[in-house]
Amino acid sequence: MNTANAADNQQPDETILFVRGMYCGSCAAAVESLLKRQPGVLDAAVNFAAGTALLRWDTARTGTQKLAKVVRRLGYRLHQAPPDANSQGVDQARKKLQWRLATAVVFGMWCMMPALLVYLAPLGLVEPEATWPLALASGVFALPVITYSGSHFYRAGWRTLRMGVPGLDTLITFAVAAATLLSVWRLMQGESHVYFDAAVMLVTFQLVARLLDTNVRRKATDVIHHYLARSNGRLVTLDDGSSRKLRADEIAPGTRIIPEAGQPLSLDGYVEAGKGLVDFALMTGESEPQVVGASDQLFAGCVLIEGDLRLRVTASVGQRRLDSITRSIHSLLCRKTALQRLTDRIARVLLPTVILAALASILLAEFQGESITEALARGLGVLIISCPCALSLAIPLVIIIGYARLTNRGILLQDPAAFELAADIRVVVFDKTGTLTTDRPTIAALIPEPGWSRQTLLQLAINALQGSSHPIARGLASEGTPSLPPSIGTRSTVHGQGSWWQLGDHSVLAGRSEWLQNQGVPIQDPPDSGMSLHMALDGRYAGRIDFRERLNPEALALVQKLKASGIAVYLLSGDTRNSALKLAEHLEIPASRVMSESSPEKKLAFIENLKRYYPTAFIGDGFNDGLALSSASIGIAINSATELAQSAAAVKLTGGLSGVADIIDFARNAKRTMRQNLVWALAYNGLALPLAITGLVQPVIAAIAMSLSSICVLVNSSRLTISDTSWYSRES
Repeated sequence: MNTANAADNQQPDETILFVRGMYCGSCAAAVESLLKRQPGVLDAAVNFAAGTALLRWDTARTGTQKLAKVVRRLGYRLHQAPPDANSQGVDQARKKLQWRLATAVVFGMWCMMPALLVYLAPLGLVEPEATWPLALASGVFALPVITYSGSHFYRAGWRTLRMGVPGLDTLITFAVAAATLLSVWRLMQGESHVYFDAAVMLVTFQLVARLLDTNVRRKATDVIHHYLARSNGRLVTLDDGSSRKLRADEIAPGTRIIPEAGQPLSLDGYVEAGKGLVDFALMTGESEPQVVGASDQLFAGCVLIEGDLRLRVTASVGQRRLDSITRSIHSLLCRKTALQRLTDRIARVLLPTVILAALASILLAEFQGESITEALARGLGVLIISCPCALSLAIPLVIIIGYARLTNRGILLQDPAAFELAADIRVVVFDKTGTLTTDRPTIAALIPEPGWSRQTLLQLAINALQGSSHPIARGLASEGTPSLPPSIGTRSTVHGQGSWWQLGDHSVLAGRSEWLQNQGVPIQDPPDSGMSLHMALDGRYAGRIDFRERLNPEALALVQKLKASGIAVYLLSGDTRNSALKLAEHLEIPASRVMSESSPEKKLAFIENLKRYYPTAFIGDGFNDGLALSSASIGIAINSATELAQSAAAVKLTGGLSGVADIIDFARNAKRTMRQNLVWALAYNGLALPLAITGLVQPVIAAIAMSLSSICVLVNSSRLTISDTSWYSRES
């Protein structure tokens, strides 16, 4: 992170900062506009969903403290560190919206009842002398909605207006204020034609849209913050003879530490002494644990499976590779999609257009000889009928309906842009380990020596390796259960070589062929596939068990389905070339589309390059996939993915891998519906504005028309569910 005292750096830098206190996209627009105006800031992009600000700035001219002070005046907070994992800020914001909506619904219903009776008065259903008290009652019931429920929009509307980026919230503020003031004036004149109900409907509809948007979007980075906070606060044992433990964020580079077996490392460092078996899957995706020794580099997130290591820390919290990748993920999340940018542009043009139209309608009414009351009512009609309820609901309604339907299919949307982006996918890139394969290898061959049966050899291996965290042990555990309890006998492990089990007078060895030979076990022609377990009992060779990675049972059918639909399939793995090619051959993926031994940064570069030419989806499961998941046109995390991979992805599969094809098919319908909604919302305003300007639409009718416009968007969005029956039946 950059700080204010970094004035000696004259080069523009790119930094991720965290913005707190934002409630909506308008808030993000205001903060972004303010940051862009500051000296030394070359560019800024603020993302409400990610809660981040991506800055390109000259640190010699400004710093974090200066920017934070400016943003604080606007009512928001700018921080270098992500929110604490225990922060309740997001939940509080959501609860406030829920309370405001509940208030709007309850009091809004009571406001509508007397207003409806006033509308029906010309039909003789209400005595004329009763209409004024009914209008007053409508205003009294509307008061909590206007003052409390709508306050959220007024603050955001004022802030965005001050920053010169007025949007939907500013227009809502003007319309509610105009409807309320005109209604109060009419009541004071003794008239019963008031418009409190129009203001209430406007606030309620907008709260619904805002709550939908908040619930779906604001979860994008919570898990990242939680993971980092948990990693930063994890206790680390110092290697100074005292066995003291300090929090990871209190340890400086150069400190010697002792990692604990079975626990992820919290800091980057290199091995000074010792030997052990380390799982690098989080950072590299490599399926097999690696033996590490002196001078080998380890990263935060790697797991010591077994062994005794002494590390010297090379990077403290904030400078680790884990932090670098996380900052890059936040940077990628700041990007806006085409429909988001289009909606922002429409909203910014809409406000001045509507204001000018309202003023024009008032002047036209005056020119036509109408009273000032009638002229103002005509202007109010323009404001109300042009309020962008339909525009603001056009995309969230499709998102929430599609979200509900896809959830039933085991597909969770974590970014509303997924609908828009998945529809255009032309290339799908798969991670290998944990995505197309499982974390438990399967037995490829059981080769017992004479005098041993296949079942006896298998049972010996299961008993010998029970309790071990090695992937081969996990694979054996799925083949059968131990016939003896783990407490019988004594066990020891030679890291990266094998295990020894002493059972009374009997000695069992399980491990690599070379290790068994070094222990005096004669083995003739000991081929080793790289995932072979050799067994010996009492110094006599018993046979070997060959393993291979277990293919996800849905992988082959999914790849075939994608290829049949014209989508190109790639394999991008951190595993060895040989392992990746074997899997690709089985799935009929051409060798030219197989990328192996790829670090997280290489995966990012590959996806970025591919995305220049084709809309690209990436499917992964590990932290090492985080950059690729964030960078891809759409990132999809499978059900067994790490928390960080899930947070970086736009879509999470809680069901089977076949959901990859399902989301692409369904997204095409969803994107088409979004566009239809936007076209309808714009067409509605284009037709309604001239009618309201000429006085052909009164405020009451305008409120009804505004509501009908939103209902039309709702009905069209609901067609996504009805018309998609064939999509479900194909998979049934």
